[in-house]
Amino acid sequence: MKVNGGQQPHAAALVALCIVAGVPIFFLSGTAAAPYTQLGSSLLACLAAIPCNTAARKVDGKERIGWRLLAAGTLSWGVGNFYWSWNELVVHAEVLFPSLADVGYLLFPLLATVGLWLIAGWASVGSRLTVLLDGLIVACALFVIGWSLTVREVWEAGADSLLAFAVSVAYPVADIVMATVVVLLAARTRRDSRGVGLLLLMGLAGMTVSDVLFALDTSAGTYATGQNSDAGWFIAFASCAAAGWLATRRPMTFDHTGVTARWQTGLPYVPFGLAALVVVGQTLAGVEVDAPEAIPLMIGLLLILLRQLSTLLHNSTLTRRLRHQAYHDPLTGLGNRALFLERLEGALDAGQPVAIAYLDLDDFKMINDSLGHDAGDIVLRVAGERLRACFTEPDTVARFGGDEFAVLTARVHDLTGRIQRLLELLHDPVEVGPRTVRLGASVGIAFSDGSAGSADLRKNVDLAMYAAKTQGKDAYAMFEPSMRQGFDREVMWRAELQQALQHSALHVVFQPIVTLAGRRVAGVEALARWNHPHLGVVPPDVFIPVAERAGLIGDLGLLVLRRACAEFASWPGSQTAYLSVNVSPSQMLDASFPSKVAATLYEAGLRPGQLVLEVTENALADESEVIGALRRLREFGIRIAIDDFGTGYASLRYLHRFPADIVKVDRTYVQDIARDPAAVHILGTLWQLFGAIGLTAVAEGIEDQAQAAMLMDLGCRVGQGFLYGRPGPLSAITTEPATADQS
Repeated sequence: MKVNGGQQPHAAALVALCIVAGVPIFFLSGTAAAPYTQLGSSLLACLAAIPCNTAARKVDGKERIGWRLLAAGTLSWGVGNFYWSWNELVVHAEVLFPSLADVGYLLFPLLATVGLWLIAGWASVGSRLTVLLDGLIVACALFVIGWSLTVREVWEAGADSLLAFAVSVAYPVADIVMATVVVLLAARTRRDSRGVGLLLLMGLAGMTVSDVLFALDTSAGTYATGQNSDAGWFIAFASCAAAGWLATRRPMTFDHTGVTARWQTGLPYVPFGLAALVVVGQTLAGVEVDAPEAIPLMIGLLLILLRQLSTLLHNSTLTRRLRHQAYHDPLTGLGNRALFLERLEGALDAGQPVAIAYLDLDDFKMINDSLGHDAGDIVLRVAGERLRACFTEPDTVARFGGDEFAVLTARVHDLTGRIQRLLELLHDPVEVGPRTVRLGASVGIAFSDGSAGSADLRKNVDLAMYAAKTQGKDAYAMFEPSMRQGFDREVMWRAELQQALQHSALHVVFQPIVTLAGRRVAGVEALARWNHPHLGVVPPDVFIPVAERAGLIGDLGLLVLRRACAEFASWPGSQTAYLSVNVSPSQMLDASFPSKVAATLYEAGLRPGQLVLEVTENALADESEVIGALRRLREFGIRIAIDDFGTGYASLRYLHRFPADIVKVDRTYVQDIARDPAAVHILGTLWQLFGAIGLTAVAEGIEDQAQAAMLMDLGCRVGQGFLYGRPGPLSAITTEPATADQS
């Protein structure tokens, strides 16, 4: 039979087997073999310790200790019962009451109660205190009931000693406390492991019945070994063994929400109410209420008051915790969107002038994709701490989700200064395991003007943040009405670009890269172009940033690469020249990008050495996963070029540390050499450095012969620019020495 997909008997079947364990007692009771049933219950109790101890090895911490205590309790009961049986069956001596056997018997409820307490692992001090109070209340109530109905008569009839009476009473009281713990434990177990709790509950019910009857019969002097009431002990230890075995197959799991079911709340009041009714009935019958009844009843009432106070405190703590969870982000501890919006609405309703700063971490997806989500969580927590350092109470700092944060402040006079301080603070390195990352953010700022509502203000700050991103990121922008037009334009461009990519409406042009001395074509650079049917020619500096922001750069880059490779493969000069294609850092964050490049080369019939991939130097500055992708590409035999060198954040140290074969010096250096002696010295030094470390240098933006001549004097061997050809069809580029383009 299966339970929840696992190969284990149904709990109902195990319950039935445990009940069957007590049946033989009814057949043997009153026979000569009846006393020998004690050996069976002793053996069963000792054997029950084995599966309980095995269950302990399946769990950790306090739960492991709990199962071991339960195992020790069953073993102690078995040893105590063996002592009783030895004296009665072997030595044929009268077993005194109380005796050493009772030590073993009473250790079981003590050890089992503590063990079950640890197994349950109550989530809070309040819940543990409630369970303890429940057990004491029930014990007091049942003692009152037991005293009124039976125990008073036993006491008045005379007990051998006070100790004997105390031990007799200890059995049912200890069992009641233990049973209460088991009931709450069973109630807290989740559905997939509830069978274990059910078995423990049934076992302790059997133990309680037998112990109560044993205590009454012993006090009356009518107990005989092997009578029907002993069946409860067989059922108890068979159930403990079954529960331990079942727990080895599927360890118990508990609900740690801290929410108490309604029936659990009312659990201790039922027996206490019965005890009160018994006392009232006794009083009405004219029977005096004596101290053994009155004292436990008063103690029980006091415990109920303490329980109510504990419940109120626990519920208050739980309410505060739930409210905090409802209004705070669990990762950073900052406020969440709900808290932010509630305080924003309150400030606007009060007519208070406020400002919102909306922050989005730049290139956070790159961190998540390259270093993993755990690293991303570390970065988000650090960003939250730095936000708190810049915006203290009474400002509200909230995380909206992902890498988006917001600040609500009434201190508007120095807001831009604090935003600038925040951006500088975010630049401090963040250690993420063995890696170091540096953060940047785009921040939008919007002020309330007394007329704008919450929704309008949030839309304004969102537009400002978007404007900050279009400025090149790591910046802030204040909302201006003109930004709404820019937003609408961005939405339009994204839709048009998406449609253009779906219909392959973009095409590729090529610009020659030549040797300056012989003007022979050394390579060609592929460039994306877009001729919109209604808007005309869309410049690359318009649609490429849109593709980056919209997450379309991967599709655009792969389209350009495939078309460029296909055209280059059929070009006559492909055997003596190379193809150079620009790639975005975002493309290389895709783990499958190197294999996509290799597949494209294979489809076009090109060798890896015929392709050069250009990446801007800014992609190298954070030593991110981009570097790993570049290394894998070079392992394929593809060469790497650093494009626009001298315009970004990278320093000269990157030239020898990162995988590159070619350096393309930005056109701004070339344009200045005719009029700026400093530019001449810089370029001369750069070319010496490039040659020393084995890099091929390409000068970009050569527009006239004077620039070409000066570059050759400085040691430049390869160049690119309008002097040698404008971007156009590949068929227009010949392998013969290029002529100067004076257009």
